[in-house]
Amino acid sequence: MAFAASDGVRLTGWWLPAEGKAKGTVLHFHGNAQNMSTHVQFAEWLPAQGYHLFVFDYRGYGRSEGSPTRRGLVRDGIAALETVRQRPEFDADRFFVWGQSLGATVALQAMLRSDVPVKAAIIDSAFSSHGRIAAEKMRQIPWFLQPLRLLRPLFISGGFDADQALGLLPVDLPLLFLHGEEDPVIPPSHSQHLHQLRPENSQIRIIPEAGHCDAVLRFPEQIRPGLLEFLE
Repeated sequence: MAFAASDGVRLTGWWLPAEGKAKGTVLHFHGNAQNMSTHVQFAEWLPAQGYHLFVFDYRGYGRSEGSPTRRGLVRDGIAALETVRQRPEFDADRFFVWGQSLGATVALQAMLRSDVPVKAAIIDSAFSSHGRIAAEKMRQIPWFLQPLRLLRPLFISGGFDADQALGLLPVDLPLLFLHGEEDPVIPPSHSQHLHQLRPENSQIRIIPEAGHCDAVLRFPEQIRPGLLEFLE
């Protein structure tokens, strides 16, 4: 299905209906790289558990138009929230968000800027801020390139960050932070930091042996029941 962001950029998404009597709706914000045809694997088990699922591609991903920018991706997230609200299946008391990696930041920023009511959110493998993850990655470059770290603020600035959104979102929004203990892309310390910023009405699970966003695929019998319990 096609829908549009507030600046007119055309986006694409898939609506996967629940099997049997619906328990609610989950809007999935995928991570960086590739598109929803790859990332849907993380959440495609939800319809069999009674949840409608909406997945979509940000601008510049898949068949969505445009080029990605931080502001643009947040516009796209707001449009996805509004698209779900306009569905006849929408129930404000049973509407959930699941953001993974980059999508976790986009989800938090979109919820902050939207009046669409969200019952609870899963924040999976998130980085706390663009500046922090960039600084950590630059510390890993060879020693002779280390002076480039001084230029990092010129190229990767703050703005539209997860930690900033958490400071402004309502404290009564239930949050579940997930992170793989062996995540090679984003250290679990990022989710731990975010949880510390919002200990009220939130939970955190650091999954042993899991990598980046892959716990729900590698350990389904361990992870999926906990996600369903959180949603229910």
